[in-house]
Amino acid sequence: MNSIDLLPPACARLLHEKARRKLSFAQIADQLGHDEVWTAALFYGRATPSLKDIHLLADMLNLSPETLEEDFRMAGPPTREVTVPTTTDPVVYPFQEAISLYAPAIRTVIVEKLGDGAVDTSSMKVRIEKVPHRKGNGVRLILESGFAPFQSW
Repeated sequence: MNSIDLLPPACARLLHEKARRKLSFAQIADQLGHDEVWTAALFYGRATPSLKDIHLLADMLNLSPETLEEDFRMAGPPTREVTVPTTTDPVVYPFQEAISLYAPAIRTVIVEKLGDGAVDTSSMKVRIEKVPHRKGNGVRLILESGFAPFQSW
């Protein structure tokens, strides 16, 4: 079973048309007026499109807006589970490893700078930048989010 088979029909349809038309998430995001990571999250069932988004996507990918609306409605709310097993994927694994390895340090530095609290993943923005290096290109992953301090009572 392919991982695309586990996605809602709207997402599978969008990914199929994206590949068929050889579009990047950056190109699609530009048309939608969203960030490329948010757009990719939408295509993988992790974000909620507005009606405007659905109609822009339908127009861009020559899909029926009514069918796309119905597919998203039938899929229900996006999946946002955090129970991700450790992967061996060479793109994803280093980030999982880095978070696991540096989690105590990251938490301590955040507490030192902001106090005890929680990072708000519901408002998190994720950006990916290509960084030139002497021996090819590197990648910069930027996670930006709100912070809510814990309250005393």
